[in-house]
Amino acid sequence: MWHREVDVVAIGSGLGGITAAIAAHDAGGEVILLEKAPKLGGVCAYSGGEVFVCMNHLMEAEGKPDDPVAARAYLDFLAGGYASVEHQDVLFEMGPVVAKWVAENAGVQWQIIADFPDYHYPHAPGTAAHGRYLEPALFDAHMLGDWRKKSYTTPHMPPGITHEELFDWGGLAGMMSWDFATMGARIGKDIRGMGPAMMGWFIKNAVVDRGIETHVSCGVEELISEGGKVVGVRARRDGQDFFVRARKGVVLAVGGYDWNEEMARSFEGLPEWNSMCQPSVEGDNIVLGGELGAALA
Repeated sequence: MWHREVDVVAIGSGLGGITAAIAAHDAGGEVILLEKAPKLGGVCAYSGGEVFVCMNHLMEAEGKPDDPVAARAYLDFLAGGYASVEHQDVLFEMGPVVAKWVAENAGVQWQIIADFPDYHYPHAPGTAAHGRYLEPALFDAHMLGDWRKKSYTTPHMPPGITHEELFDWGGLAGMMSWDFATMGARIGKDIRGMGPAMMGWFIKNAVVDRGIETHVSCGVEELISEGGKVVGVRARRDGQDFFVRARKGVVLAVGGYDWNEEMARSFEGLPEWNSMCQPSVEGDNIVLGGELGAALA
């Protein structure tokens, strides 16, 4: 017996899950977003909020468009010969399309991180000194309404500032020269930067502006299939099974196995394992897909 029936079930409230939910909604679909953790934002909300996008629209707007030949050479270098060309093509071609689409259609305010070079600049082929790293503009968390306290901030990155401010103040290693008065004022007003800002923009546009049905503390425990096709999920909500049928598909947008000790030992070969991510990150994508015979690489 299905408790809900929708077009698309998006599992996970990080960058992938929320983008998928917004896209499905804007294509006319009825969508539900399920998050295992008690708050929205996923590991992305713990991060610096940087997205690496070759050929992005803001480089062109600056009058300094990216070089596609150089960009592809750098991606090839990063892959070290292990890339799936098919997936690499998708990243290269769709990255700039999606970054521009969410800016124009989902209100995500990107800005180029000024003078932030590619990691291997200038030694690797195709690297750029500036332009490929985008970050969000500062975000007023009060725009989230009741979801403000149900969205993650980060314990790892400096709160309430942009990368440009961080660099101007001496970087992560120059903590003694940071402008703590500015940071304190923004913290008091819940003005967010970096990862929390990025996910704030996405959460606002998905959950607040579009009203996409969203559940936290609602972990998916099983993908349900019929005739070799995934048709829904079994989640746990308030200690009870919650069955959701998906007429058009399930997006499995959870990543990492940081808190799954067995997977960490198996895949990393390390005797000890600790993580800076939320404890909800347990390799559910590998478990859920693997139970149905999905191939892993």
